Amino acid sequence: MALVSCPECNNQVSDAAVACPSCGHPLKEASPVTVEKPEPIKNELFKAGGANLVLAEIAAIACVKTRNWVYAVIGLPLVIAVIFAWMSLDWPLAAGITFVGLVILGFIHVDQGSVASTGNITDIDEDMDKVTQRYHDSIDASSLVIYKGRNTFQDMHFSINPERIAEFSQASSNGHIWFYALGIGAFIAGFQYYIPLLYIVGAVLICFGFLSRKAALQITGVGGAKMELYTRASDIKQVIQELTQSIESGQKA
Repeated sequence: MALVSCPECNNQVSDAAVACPSCGHPLKEASPVTVEKPEPIKNELFKAGGANLVLAEIAAIACVKTRNWVYAVIGLPLVIAVIFAWMSLDWPLAAGITFVGLVILGFIHVDQGSVASTGNITDIDEDMDKVTQRYHDSIDASSLVIYKGRNTFQDMHFSINPERIAEFSQASSNGHIWFYALGIGAFIAGFQYYIPLLYIVGAVLICFGFLSRKAALQITGVGGAKMELYTRASDIKQVIQELTQSIESGQKA
């Protein structure tokens, strides 16, 4: 280690010194501090139904589809009943059957897909089976809570990303109650107007109500978007338990 002269006070100091111990004059330039810049987050796009969604922001993908056989099994007898009723010129009966038939098909006909992302719900007009599969292929599907269920009339599928959920709870789904109400109304009308056929219609409607029962899981995404995900009434507690366990295990990790 050599000695050098301080250019300010000519005092002999070590060449390894950063500053002169006598006068404090700096002898070496301070090395610049390098600040590592964080790598930018890559926001990949997920395209579905003409919409461009940010893949990392998707909280859930869901679809509810009417099962195809429902239209033939239910729709065809209704059409025949309506035709015969109108041909018999029994106007109250014909109008009643027509109304009940339209209500039944209106309730049963459901084909919808939707995506919940940060602060927004997007309806998707596309084959949701393909959309869901693309979503699973794009991320680590093992981190998702995936549900595939069906009741008598509908297929109900959804995939939830627990990292994008702010809140979730069981929501009421009372659509089947309309069937019970219409069935009771048909019984009352049958008794009032002495039309035995309305007793049959009432019984069928009540059966439809029982078979179409479903529950709903309401989720709120990180950005505040709310979506109802439909399940079988018997499955809702299991789905909530799986979602709770997935979130708790993610917090521990």
